[in-house]
Amino acid sequence: MKTAMLFILSLLFSLPSFSQDIPAAQVPTAVTKSFTSYFPQTSKVEWEKKGSQYEAEFNVKRADHKALFESNGKLIVYKKDIPQSQLPAAVKQAIRQQYPNYRIDDVERIARSGHVYYQVELDGQPQDLKLVFTKEGKPDNSKAY
Repeated sequence: MKTAMLFILSLLFSLPSFSQDIPAAQVPTAVTKSFTSYFPQTSKVEWEKKGSQYEAEFNVKRADHKALFESNGKLIVYKKDIPQSQLPAAVKQAIRQQYPNYRIDDVERIARSGHVYYQVELDGQPQDLKLVFTKEGKPDNSKAY
């Protein structure tokens, strides 16, 4: 039994992971240059490789930020934590109407392909929800990040 359990555990740990933390030295130069041009005020960055893409996780003024890049340096999507007070009124109204028994817990602003979306984590029953809205308050979970 012990041998079987060790074998199963070794298999699990040997499977390739979809994403993995990597040192900055393993991030392509095109990605780091692009990152620096978009976010020059950032000094400490944690990098993760997600398939063929690279995700930077960093803080600006104590707010969490994430940016996802293609290996050629193209910025795909960027998100940052924002206070609930910066959530557009239309989004707040949509949440009040569609999810009256839920409380807003976490808010992120997502920029993708020139458009802005708001990813909202709601606390409630029977389960917590993570939803994405346009600035007009329309649901669009296809833009989640």
